[in-house]
Amino acid sequence: MVFESLVADLLNKFIGDYVENLDKSQLKLGIWGGNVVLENLKVKENALSEFNVPFKVKAGQIGKLILKIPWKNLYNDAVVATLDGLYLLVVPGASIKYDAAKEDKYLQEAKQKELLRIEEALQMAAARENPKDEKKDSFQEKLLTQVIKNLQVKITNIHIRYEDDITDPEQPFSMGVTLEELSLQTADENWKPCILNNADKIIYKLVRLDCLCAYWNVKSRMFYRGTQEDILGLLKEGIASSVKEPKDYQYIFRPIFASAKLCINPHAEIELKSPKMYLDMEVQSIAIEMTKPQYLSMIDLLESVDCMVKNAPYRKYRPELPLHNNARKWWGYAITSISEVHIRRPTQMWLWSSIKKHRQHLRAYKTAYKTKLTQSKCGEETLKQLQDLEKTLDVFNITLARQQAHVEVIRSGQKMLEKKATQKEKQGGGWFGGFFGKKEGKKKAQEEESSAPESIDEFMTAEEKAKLYTAIGYSGSSHNLALPKEYVASVMTFKLLSTSITVREEPGVPETLKVQMISLSTSISQRPGAQALKVEAKLEHWYVTGLQQRGAVPSLIASVGDATSSLLHVRFETNPEGSTADQLLVVQSQPVEIIYDARTVIGLAEFFQSAQGIDLEMLTSATLMKLEEIKEKTATGLSHIIETRKVLDLQVNLKPSYLLVPQTGFYDGKSNLVILDFGSLQLNSVNQGGQQPLSPSFNSLEEIMDRAYEKFDLELQSVQLLYCKSGESWKDACHKKSSKLHILQPMDIKVQLAKSMVDKDARMAKFKVSGELPLLHVRMSDQKNQRGHGAG
Repeated sequence: MVFESLVADLLNKFIGDYVENLDKSQLKLGIWGGNVVLENLKVKENALSEFNVPFKVKAGQIGKLILKIPWKNLYNDAVVATLDGLYLLVVPGASIKYDAAKEDKYLQEAKQKELLRIEEALQMAAARENPKDEKKDSFQEKLLTQVIKNLQVKITNIHIRYEDDITDPEQPFSMGVTLEELSLQTADENWKPCILNNADKIIYKLVRLDCLCAYWNVKSRMFYRGTQEDILGLLKEGIASSVKEPKDYQYIFRPIFASAKLCINPHAEIELKSPKMYLDMEVQSIAIEMTKPQYLSMIDLLESVDCMVKNAPYRKYRPELPLHNNARKWWGYAITSISEVHIRRPTQMWLWSSIKKHRQHLRAYKTAYKTKLTQSKCGEETLKQLQDLEKTLDVFNITLARQQAHVEVIRSGQKMLEKKATQKEKQGGGWFGGFFGKKEGKKKAQEEESSAPESIDEFMTAEEKAKLYTAIGYSGSSHNLALPKEYVASVMTFKLLSTSITVREEPGVPETLKVQMISLSTSISQRPGAQALKVEAKLEHWYVTGLQQRGAVPSLIASVGDATSSLLHVRFETNPEGSTADQLLVVQSQPVEIIYDARTVIGLAEFFQSAQGIDLEMLTSATLMKLEEIKEKTATGLSHIIETRKVLDLQVNLKPSYLLVPQTGFYDGKSNLVILDFGSLQLNSVNQGGQQPLSPSFNSLEEIMDRAYEKFDLELQSVQLLYCKSGESWKDACHKKSSKLHILQPMDIKVQLAKSMVDKDARMAKFKVSGELPLLHVRMSDQKNQRGHGAG
């Protein structure tokens, strides 16, 4: 059977890179027997290296991984995958004693991963230049459908924790994510879990998420100081469930429970009556809570990570001693770090002897790599030479030498061996070959790779292939059908019943601010025939309350619009039906009432105020570098941007909302008020899709630059300002054009906005604004002035 080797290589590839004690021979034997049980797999210390974070795994374990594959009845019986227990304790790299041998090993592994990533990116770029094989896509799609139909997954007991006592030794903190269970089950048409029925034409899958939590503990207990057994035991105890919640955990995400229903109709593209894939997700509630100590700890971590990244090159010289009473060694550390990293190394690099040696290494690597490209079996000496040179050269120079070798082999007319990863782009079904790629430098891996199948015809008999095609409903002569542009093939809906975000000074005290969102729904649909995507989101209600005072909790923001309409409705489409635009964005909102509360605003300002300023270097350095790269654009370049740009149809309609400012700072219905009515806002794009293309005789640079702007019309209607004394009806006055309460009578504003399509041309303003204000009528009187002073 062919799939045993496929599954074995997949598990080796995706698990072997992250665990230390994986017995690959036992794994392959277990897969061939149809029952794989892996227990107590230790996670590598550098498992997070590909994420480029200055963290290490102090303790990590995969509890039990079970894979049951019914090889004798693969196309009818269920494939069951179970993961019970994933425990990770992550710490700053400085918390683990520096080991030169380990660090060098991890560095080489990271280099090899980066080289592999570059090779795959180059292969994908080359594949895009070739015409796509529709038969191959149809085969992959049908096989994937069959896999989903027979697959059942269960993941339980996940705890990933990061703890840090280096950022602030006086306030050590820990953060983490826990999960009780995530499952994927087969269901019937009534969404009841059931045993797989091969006669059913429609596939029903039920996804369930139980008790997903996130926490951030300040002044936390440090697990990493214990033994491996103690750490794993504490991680297991820290997993929240539906019946228990661990003590002394400060949760920022309370337990989240969710469910999803997946419906797949493999024959939908023929019938064109229903979507091929329909996914419906529902989350009951999400409760987010943050205290000031947690916020300050997050800010400290951001700054600390920046420092960890900067200190990484000097870690090998850092003394394992406290600063107090060891000043001489710490000064030696500073001097050695600067001299070795910033002085001695650059000086050595520019010596003629070093340059000559570097060029020799490059030539030697290029010659050896050309041998590897042109010979089916490389000698051990050549492979060892490549390995040794890859330890010396950096990723840039290795990639450069490889590309030069490719070009020289092609120019010389030699036959270059094609890699298995690229063969998948040439043969229908040959995509299996991509799963068998191995790491360079290992003779055994090279032999396995050379014998790996390149297409489905090579590793399956005609009988096995016919059985597979029948099981998945594929015909070798079939082609993808051209779908109608209006046919919706995929639909995904998401509904969040309630969400709350709470900000408070300390645990257990009244909240400073609480935001509640009721019934947030999202819908995503795809029309492949038109290469169109539609995203629609609705929010029914939105409430914000402030700091409790005078025995009441003040309302800051509340929905006051029509109960039959959504508070906020956003729709975004690409290639929309019935429109010449490339993109459509529609935003509509109902009115909201905003009330100013002085104590809440002061409390929020104090909450987000930290003792030290935030170092924004990490956040702004990339932006500043881009701003400095200013290049002039020629008239030809501007014409190209105009011709190829996407046309956006923007339609924004916001109903009038208003702000109440009580004179006492607290709204109780008895205070004098200042009312600012923002009026209704309409923002629409000026359609430029009907403009004629630029002709070669269109030589005026000024006219080209004028066309290089996206233009919008902005209109504000009935903006007004009122002053109301206690007992007066300001709501009635808002509907009048003039009243004694008006300070600013209702006015309309029309503005034309223009945004440049070219960001880096000093000759073109980024924004242009022009507008008109027909009438500005301000009414002030001694009586209003006396009212304000009298109330004060």
